[in-house]
Formats: sequence, structure tokens, C-alpha cells
Amino acid sequence: MIGSLRGNLLRLDLDSLLIEVSGVGYEVMIPFPLHLQLRETVGKETFIYVYHSITDRNQKLFGFSTNKDRELFKLIKSLHGIGELTALKILSFFQADELYQIAQADDRKTLEKIPKVKGKTSEKILFEIKQNLKKLESFLREDKKEYSITNAQTDLAILALIQLGYDEKTANREVDLIRKVTPDLEAGEIVRKVITK
Repeated sequence: MIGSLRGNLLRLDLDSLLIEVSGVGYEVMIPFPLHLQLRETVGKETFIYVYHSITDRNQKLFGFSTNKDRELFKLIKSLHGIGELTALKILSFFQADELYQIAQADDRKTLEKIPKVKGKTSEKILFEIKQNLKKLESFLREDKKEYSITNAQTDLAILALIQLGYDEKTANREVDLIRKVTPDLEAGEIVRKVITK
């Protein structure tokens, strides 16, 4: 199973990309927010998280900027009657907290902002999300926990760099650059990478 890819971004379309890893080109389907993030990186090295779908008929790769997005995709596609392509379409428009609010408010009109999601389709998606609010709540709780841990490490790294003589603006910029490439590093590792650049 392919869990992530790091390689040269050869092509970027609205709903897919082509990434070359060790001479092999992988076609990966993506949500629209990832297309926006990668517009400046065509021809450069890129890292994406991947969900590898294998069925009797074919194999598909779905790409995401964070592991959190990949997990949300897995959660949505696991809902009854919502396939992978619909889940990807939903993720092109809404994040987990927005989906939760839509379900809580029984807001079909907002859900129907997704192209071709109208009538019975939006009704079915909304019904499934409402039936699985506990799963979504659990996902959001994990997300908050992960977010706060990451933020704490970021703040620690910035503080350490300031104490080492960096001004605040430079410290913020350097930590941001490293976070974009390797988002899961602890503060000590971030500082080491900055000062050994």
C-alpha cells in the first residue's frame, strides 16, 4: 500500500496531479484545496499523503496535503452510499468542522453548493453525516489535540530561536518553512534544522 509520495511534480490539473518518484510517474486524484496549495510547486519536489484504493477492477491514488485530510477522506468515504469520488468532491468544499455544522443545522442548501450534489444526493449525504456525527466529533477532538501539540512545539521552537539571537520575524519565517516540509517535528529538531541550514 502506498501511504505517501515524495517526488517531482510534473503536472497539476484541477482534480489530479502527476508526480514522478524514482523514474515512475504516479497519477493522483486530489481535492481542489490541494491544487491551490501546489500551484507554485510544479517542476519542484513535492510531498503528499496518499490513500491507495484497491478494488477488483482498478487501483486509484488519492492525494492530500496532511495526514488529517487523508483520515477525514477515509471517514467520509466509509459512510454508507458515499463513494471515494463523492468524498473527494465534499473535501474540495468543506472541512470537518464545516461538515459538522452543516449536519447540526440540517443545512442542505449549503451542501448543495457542491456541483451536481442536489436533491436526493444531498439528502442522502446529509442523512449519512447526521447518522455518523459521533465519528465526526471524535475526529474533531483528535484534530484539536493534534493541533494544540503542534502549536506548542512551534511556539517553543520560535522562542528558542529568539533566545539564540534571531529576531521574531525571522524565527517565525524559518519555523514556517520547516513546518511546511516536515510538519511533525518537535521543537528541538526544528531549531537544529534552522541553525544548520
